[in-house]
Amino acid sequence: MTGTFIRVLLCLCALSCSKYGIAGDSVPSWLLSRPRLENLLKRSVTELFPDFYAEPSLPFVVDPDEQIVHIEINSMSANEAQGILDTCFEENSLAVFVVRVTGVIEVLDAPLSPYSKTCFVFGKGARVIAGLGSTAKSLIAILDRDSVSITGSVDPRVHKASAREPMFYGNNTIDVGLQIENSGRVHIDRVSIAACQQDGMRVIGQDASRYDCPVSLTRTTISACGENGADVRQSSAFIVLDSKITSVGRVALSIDSPSSIVANTLCADSDTGIVVHSSDALLVRNQVVRNQVGVCLAKQSEFSLVYENMIRENDVGVVFDGKEATVGWNAFQNRADVRVGGTKNILYSNHGVSAQSVSGSGVAYFNPPTASSLHDEPVIWRDDSGVTKSFGRHDVVIDARREEMDTREVNRRLQKERESNPDTVLVVMMQGAFVNKSEEGLSLPDHTCVILDGKVVNVYQAKDPGSFELLRMKGKGCCSFSGGQLISEQKVFSACSGADAKNAFLLDGVSIDLHAKHGGFGSDSVNAVSSKKHYGSFVVRGCDIRDPGHRGIWMHVSKRVYALGNRCSAGGFSIDFDAYCFHSAAIFNTVTRNSYHSGIFFEECVNSNTAFANFCEKNSANGICMWTENVQGKTEKNVVACNVIRGGVGMEANRSGLSLGGRAADRTTENNYFFNNRLEDLNGRSAILIKKHARGNYISQSSLDGNGVNILNLSVKPETNGFRDQVGFHSPSVQQ
Repeated sequence: MTGTFIRVLLCLCALSCSKYGIAGDSVPSWLLSRPRLENLLKRSVTELFPDFYAEPSLPFVVDPDEQIVHIEINSMSANEAQGILDTCFEENSLAVFVVRVTGVIEVLDAPLSPYSKTCFVFGKGARVIAGLGSTAKSLIAILDRDSVSITGSVDPRVHKASAREPMFYGNNTIDVGLQIENSGRVHIDRVSIAACQQDGMRVIGQDASRYDCPVSLTRTTISACGENGADVRQSSAFIVLDSKITSVGRVALSIDSPSSIVANTLCADSDTGIVVHSSDALLVRNQVVRNQVGVCLAKQSEFSLVYENMIRENDVGVVFDGKEATVGWNAFQNRADVRVGGTKNILYSNHGVSAQSVSGSGVAYFNPPTASSLHDEPVIWRDDSGVTKSFGRHDVVIDARREEMDTREVNRRLQKERESNPDTVLVVMMQGAFVNKSEEGLSLPDHTCVILDGKVVNVYQAKDPGSFELLRMKGKGCCSFSGGQLISEQKVFSACSGADAKNAFLLDGVSIDLHAKHGGFGSDSVNAVSSKKHYGSFVVRGCDIRDPGHRGIWMHVSKRVYALGNRCSAGGFSIDFDAYCFHSAAIFNTVTRNSYHSGIFFEECVNSNTAFANFCEKNSANGICMWTENVQGKTEKNVVACNVIRGGVGMEANRSGLSLGGRAADRTTENNYFFNNRLEDLNGRSAILIKKHARGNYISQSSLDGNGVNILNLSVKPETNGFRDQVGFHSPSVQQ
């Protein structure tokens, strides 16, 4: 890998760490420090980043009152192994089965078919292989089942023997290695699959609208299959983490699964790396290399977020056929980087993609200069209409280094430049100290990108602080603001707002300090950033938000709002998915020291939103909360995955790390998925608190350590310390 490419990946992946003063020892390993990331990238192009997935830990698999039956299977045929499973099920159909495989199982005329509530743990050298002349269609078939896990005892990504002798070996006679059909709550971890005639893994789910019966694939390798590595259909919230899928005939990952997450996965040396057919997919920090097509956002896809991926050495990097995708901060290096199409898609600040790469309709191009990327590219913006004319740049310097300048003078200068240069993007360098003294605030015109090398201080005491916005970014087309500080001791409704606009919005690397007094509603300020009624792509990335008073980032009555790698502290709550916010995400944020509410809050019937790999620490209320208070209906179809939630000395006795519930029977939290969250050192009411009017949610693969109480379930009577009536299923530790 070239030095330039290493530097690009450093910029893409290290925002949440050293730049914002987060100590490396206090955060999860996937928040990489610069030296660690640089050393990793120098070793190998196709070496994965540190795992997102953490091995789950819980003293029970399903429920505290469960009966576990341990079964050991050595070398034998699949029919003999199936006979053992059948006998155990006939003797005790209500038990949980933990099956340890210590030998080689040979599949001849029928696959091995586990029952519901069965956990397979494969020891070192244990395998399932197709026998010579096998007539079975698959090696393992999970049919009409729920709550099944398969776990290997060695990591196939690094263990050399597993590469030579995969755990599931189709011998080029079996169609499918692992078949999952009409089944859910299935978790596959540390498995290797190879040499299947068709698919390594095939999933046909129960119902794509049900988020309580998903499938996950973690720390797994799939290779040398004739068609697809993993083909997923009709199954919601499919999660792939820390895996390698290579050398298949068609598609490494074919996903028809709303709210899917693919992270830290290598998809290489195939016809196509990743195909997305559904809504709200997150593709984050993957390597998609040496395919004919890297990423295909197919016709049925919508609201995809493709962020911080390496997409290189493909014939075509990304193909747009769907709608409203946001593809940003990726590193491209392909024969052709982009094939445009679909509708209302956008490319943000991708390394290796120029405006000349984007010709045709369906995809907008936005590459604003920012404080961390002061490039001199001549074309900043091209809309998605397909009109060949692009907006070039017009550079403006507003210098207040010698004498403080009123923001009204800045507004006057910006409007004059806009009128004199109507067909350009204004690239404005604001240098020095600026002060706001009026209701007017600082307002950016259409097609304007500002880099602030200095600060804007608000001293205006608004007559109506319920509507005053310090920075307005509502111009048409594109609008960005990067760097510097926004400071206010006076009450503001929003320090920065894109409310009621439809532009391509970017707030990047800005420090917002509102000096709020907090401790309850009525604090001095209300929002640091507001996206209310914004319907273009709205990105807040790499910002430092302090003392916002009430909310740090307010996602309200909006779509496609993305909080990416921000640090938010000392507010009421940091990130708020509020009423009628859909198709949005919070990724890689650090949220700390919120005073009276949650680090991240899903409320008032929001759906199709995701919180992935955030770090929530020392919040006096909840780390992450999902709740319905005033709006009749359901807060549903949201995914909360791989977040780290830690306590602190300020944790209140009646608060929890992860909390979900609703006010009444017509205001519920249900049909949401909580996967592999780490809850540590929480000394409040419980690490996981399930309140009344929470139902049908799925909480799985959690890692809990050092908590006073792990689970408190108030949704049943009498209350229990388990998941009873809320679906909870965990894979046993391979050491247990």
